[in-house]
Amino acid sequence: MKPVPIPGKISLLLNDRESGSIALLKRLIAALEEEMHGPDLNAEAFGNLLLHIREKLNHFAAIDNFLASLILHAGQKDAFPGETLRYIKDYRLYWQDSAGKIAENFLRQCNPVGLTLLTHSHSETVISLLKKLHVRQIPFRVLQTLSSPGEEGKISHERMLRMKLRADLIDEANITEAVGQSDLVLMACDALLYNEFLNKTGTRAILEQARILRKRSFLVTESRKKITRPDWQQEWTEQALFEWVPLNLIDGIVTETGFSAYSAGGMRTG
Repeated sequence: MKPVPIPGKISLLLNDRESGSIALLKRLIAALEEEMHGPDLNAEAFGNLLLHIREKLNHFAAIDNFLASLILHAGQKDAFPGETLRYIKDYRLYWQDSAGKIAENFLRQCNPVGLTLLTHSHSETVISLLKKLHVRQIPFRVLQTLSSPGEEGKISHERMLRMKLRADLIDEANITEAVGQSDLVLMACDALLYNEFLNKTGTRAILEQARILRKRSFLVTESRKKITRPDWQQEWTEQALFEWVPLNLIDGIVTETGFSAYSAGGMRTG
C-alpha cells in the first residue's frame, strides 16, 4: 500500500500531545474541511487519509467515533465531497452547545458558589464548564495539577488566568494536601466504558485520595466519548500517557444529556 500523503495541518494534529480530545477534534474537522475544498482530492484518497488519522488517534474515543461515521460518508464516491461536507456541518451543529448543556446539568447537581474545584490534565470540556460558570459570575477557586510527565496542566492554568479565574497550579507531589483543600474533584476523560474510563496518568491516584478523604468527584465529559465498538480497548496505542480508571471511584457523570450517578452496580440516570 502506498504511503498516505499527510497535509501539514493534519500532521501537526497527529503529533499534538497537549490538547484535549475535543479541542483536537474541532481542529481536525476544520482541517478536513479545508482539504475537501481542494481541487485534487478524491473520495478514495480522502478515505485513506481518514483511515490513517484514525489509526494514529485511536486513543481518543470522540475522534474515533467521528472518523468511523465520516469514513462511511466519504465512501459514497458519486456524492463526494458534497455529502461528506453536509455531514460535517450537521455534526458541528449538533455539538455546538454541548458545553452549555453540560454546565446546566452540572448546576442541577452542584452549587459551586465558594467551592474549591480540583482538576487534572488539560481538558477542553472542563475549561468550557469553568468558563460557563465564570460567565454567570459564580465565585469559585480552581486547583489545577501540573499533570506530569507532560505538564499540560500549565496550559490549562494559563487559560484559566486569562479568563480571570482564581486558579492555582499544584504539583502532584502535594496531591494529598490539594485534595484536602478541595470540595469537588472534576475529571474529564478520553474514552468512557461501562465500568471504567480512560484519562491521563495520575487520575486514579487523585480519585483514590478523594475517596479516602470523602471528597465528591464528578466525571465531566461528552457522550460522544462513549466506546461504541467492542474491539476498541484492545487497539488503542497511547499506553504511556494514559490509564484506565474504575468508574466506582467517581460519584457521578455529567454529560450534555444529563447526570448519571454511579454505584458498584453501574450508572443510573439522576
